[in-house]
Amino acid sequence: MVRTRDVPPRVGPRIPVGLPPERELPSYLPDRDLTYYRDGGRWTFSGGKIALQGHDINRVISEGGADIGMMLGIAEGLNDYRKRINSVARQVDQFARFEAVIEALLGKILGKLKKVYDQKMSGLAWELNNGQLILNGVNVRSFLALYRIRKTDKARRFLKGLKRQLAVLLENRESSPDYERIRERVEDLYREIEEELAADEPPTRSSRRLLPGRSHHP
Repeated sequence: MVRTRDVPPRVGPRIPVGLPPERELPSYLPDRDLTYYRDGGRWTFSGGKIALQGHDINRVISEGGADIGMMLGIAEGLNDYRKRINSVARQVDQFARFEAVIEALLGKILGKLKKVYDQKMSGLAWELNNGQLILNGVNVRSFLALYRIRKTDKARRFLKGLKRQLAVLLENRESSPDYERIRERVEDLYREIEEELAADEPPTRSSRRLLPGRSHHP
């Protein structure tokens, strides 16, 4: 009897086994004070306070007077700071406190802007500054951007007030010899604000909204 050589069992294709891919590390890693640099400024969070270049932002807002441009600039900086920290935030107490402080500061800025707006409701003054429409001292597009960042009832009332003032400009355009310089910009801003406000309301029967002063011809 002839014995055959032992033949090893056939095995399937070998599947390479490797280490799992390394997790890509974020390009920004916050330190203990959540230090963040923006436009040459140093933002930090320590002791429950947010500071810019060592100045307590809460105090800056309180003592900032009616400088609307500065308030909007601080709000944009706070929002960018929050977005950067949230991109690497972990579920720990420090980040929860940071978020609460950001929200409180943005709310304080909105309250201050609302007060300035209320004080100027008796009149209507506008100007163009680097192509931006400034209405009673308020950069309309900047505030619309701020509203999109933090939609509160107070901000919504403020935005409705700006919309009413834009409507006044549109309705009284014939009385202003300079109206043509801002006509297209005013119409665009009015439409953007109307759409933004409508998007936050419960759906109703659709109807075509017209700009103030316009008549509808079938």
